[in-house]
Amino acid sequence: MERLTTKDRLLLVGLFLLEAIIMFCIVPKANADEISVQVELVLGLSLALMISLAILIKHNRGKCKTMLSIFIVCAATYLQISYCSLFYEWGVVICVTLPVFQLTFGFLISKFSQSITDLCTGCFNLMFSAIWANQMVGFLWFHHESSDLETVGIASACALVGVVIVFMISIIMIMKFNPKVP
Repeated sequence: MERLTTKDRLLLVGLFLLEAIIMFCIVPKANADEISVQVELVLGLSLALMISLAILIKHNRGKCKTMLSIFIVCAATYLQISYCSLFYEWGVVICVTLPVFQLTFGFLISKFSQSITDLCTGCFNLMFSAIWANQMVGFLWFHHESSDLETVGIASACALVGVVIVFMISIIMIMKFNPKVP
């Protein structure tokens, strides 16, 4: 396996920044209507997992165990959304506890990644799930607790903090990554 140069690593960091901006903009805000949020959630997550699976299958030909383990971690990152949906009444406490999930999943992604492709696929899923989880708290709070614009702003701020945390975790993993020899 070839080593990654600093230029390659910085290019990947730039791609993560671009991805974070795009994902932050396309995920519906807290005041979106309920049906569109549900449809976008199902379609977005299904599409993200299918693309991840296709990338992992193509890149890990003949290494089923490697592909399966990183795909399970990629899919598990979406547990953040279920956690936020179940406990949204806790409000800001949810946003404070989400970094524990993000650090745990970041560690698992780096542990199971055999190549930079595996690592990037895991980080992309972690980023997408973190944004969705924070916006889901805001959406549910807006529709069940408080229907004011402050809720929309707070949910967006929490999602932005989640993006920054996952972005920093991803940068650290990319910069510290050393490909494992099969």
